[in-house]
Amino acid sequence: MAVRIVTDSICHPSKERAEEMGIEMVPINIHFGEEVLRDQVDIDSETFYNRLAASKELPTTSAPSIDRFTEAFRTILDRGEDVFLITVTGDLSNTYQVALKAKASFDEKDAGRIVVFDSQAAGASASLLAVEGAEMAKAGATLKDIETALEALRPFVKLVVMFDTLKYIEKSGKVGKVAAIAGNLFRVKPLIQLHQGKPEFFGRARGRHQAVKMILEQFKKDTAGADKVRVALTHANAEKDIAPFREEISAMFPDVEMDLVPFATSMGAHAGPGIIGVCYMYAKA
Repeated sequence: MAVRIVTDSICHPSKERAEEMGIEMVPINIHFGEEVLRDQVDIDSETFYNRLAASKELPTTSAPSIDRFTEAFRTILDRGEDVFLITVTGDLSNTYQVALKAKASFDEKDAGRIVVFDSQAAGASASLLAVEGAEMAKAGATLKDIETALEALRPFVKLVVMFDTLKYIEKSGKVGKVAAIAGNLFRVKPLIQLHQGKPEFFGRARGRHQAVKMILEQFKKDTAGADKVRVALTHANAEKDIAPFREEISAMFPDVEMDLVPFATSMGAHAGPGIIGVCYMYAKA
């Protein structure tokens, strides 16, 4: 039986790559005050970041409802396909738990045709697992085949990005006002990595040029000796600034096709526009 790969909107590849690979999406919710919008359906990433820059208060996000997941599952099952859902890490969102509840609402036979998979990642890094799964599905892999393969790859998926400003993360309460003002005054660019569900600061760059250099150094370190590499570039309304990533990585891995994925709105709400980064998955023998 054919397998359909599905993601929440945080883990979705670019629209072009998703259409090419037949990957479907269940949108999370974005809240601007009382207004509730479906991510990537009612509002796209460019519009989101433009609104974020103009908003006095930070927007918030929430998981899709159980009904939204059950409707998506039922539609796919009724087409005669099995469902493999990839969600944002459960360490940052309750989307995974909501999806499990949706699966549990089906009878035993249909529930057995649904896998809910915690990516332990987010954004463009999680989308690489979705593309891997979709390639396997196209080749005739079963739910179990895909689950086993993605479980093995999951520890080797990473997101590394640069925050352009500390203003938004200061609003969220993640850093103090004095630290944020000092960071912006001295043009400090915090570098954040997300690996196995855990976000952490891994460096502070003095300006964008140094940030790009530090991110590429981390990429080179992680992928050295890798037999297989997947890459997605990500940005928050800053596409012109990712060219150095594309040039350097293309020189290292000329056969690797890089997807271009907007930075996930759920994280961007606290990080702001101007983010640039590299997401990658690597396998070593």
